[in-house]
Amino acid sequence: MNNTKLIVIGGFLAAGKTTSILSIAKHLLKKNYKIGIVTNDQGSQLVDTAFLASNGLPVLEVEGGCFCCNFDEFSNKLNQLSAEQKPDIILAEPVGSCTDLIATIYKPMQKELTHNFELRPLSVVVDPKRLRRLMFEADSPFPNEINYLFQKQLEEADIIVLNKIDSLNDHEIMNMERFLKERFKGAEVVKVSAREDINIETWVDKILGDVSVGQRTLDIDYKTYARAEAYLGWLNFRTSLKAKMPVDWNCFLKELIENTRCILKNKKSEIAHLKAYCISQDDWAKVSLISVYEDMDFSRNMEKPSDEVQLIINARVNMDPQNLEAVIMDALNKYKASMNLEMYNSQLECFSPKEPKPKYRIAG
Repeated sequence: MNNTKLIVIGGFLAAGKTTSILSIAKHLLKKNYKIGIVTNDQGSQLVDTAFLASNGLPVLEVEGGCFCCNFDEFSNKLNQLSAEQKPDIILAEPVGSCTDLIATIYKPMQKELTHNFELRPLSVVVDPKRLRRLMFEADSPFPNEINYLFQKQLEEADIIVLNKIDSLNDHEIMNMERFLKERFKGAEVVKVSAREDINIETWVDKILGDVSVGQRTLDIDYKTYARAEAYLGWLNFRTSLKAKMPVDWNCFLKELIENTRCILKNKKSEIAHLKAYCISQDDWAKVSLISVYEDMDFSRNMEKPSDEVQLIINARVNMDPQNLEAVIMDALNKYKASMNLEMYNSQLECFSPKEPKPKYRIAG
């Protein structure tokens, strides 16, 4: 009996990891592989988990910290998914602010769990806008520690995945590919658009092929890593909204996110990732924003108005958590009042991530 293959898809916040995982899963399902997914968040109420589950995929979540700090829970979820679903392949999505995965996940697993899982190459997905800021570091609105974390993610990748190439011209793609190959020698580079399903099969072939696994253990300063995570306020919010008559929730989301973007821009607080997800029975809409200087991106619009939805908001912003909570809730309450919405079954958490303390770290 073959071991279950474990494919880890890392990358910074807003790189497109979840969309990538969905695209990879669809390709693998066409090849008759059975798929399972494990997602991860510093808190709970994750948009990505709900989004993947709504696409009919079996998903388990590791909450309250990254895979490396919650290594035992990560292992338990892998074993649970393997026992219950018996997948050929498990796709795992670590927290977007997490790095040092080879030393804290791959090598401990190779020592403890090789009889259950076959580790495949670590892919790190890259958003071209954030990569452009790394190429021209003076243009970055984030503190140096954030850029340090982003670079460390790329340094340990077996496969670097330049995503969203549908938003780039040929010259931009060529320059970014050259930069990645010169700066991060030894890593395979693939160019894809997860949303438009461009070159996903090429990426899958590399993951399942003969690319070396876990060859680069990071030389990393954990104090700088901890400061990078502490710069961001994290907000996770889930609620149900009910109206007296059917509402166009696409317009609701657009106005809510745009209003929030303007407030954060005026406060000079940069967004690492802001995403919202509305679900109404079998209909849904998902919108995301990766900077106060960028336009929002709708992954999908709802097909028809409805009188009730479940709303999930995840925000990762360079702002104190208490102030971030006030900004998001003030914006939401404004529209709740103007549209005479009833809000119930709300769950809110807002915090800065704790200092990363992996259970295991095997260097060298």
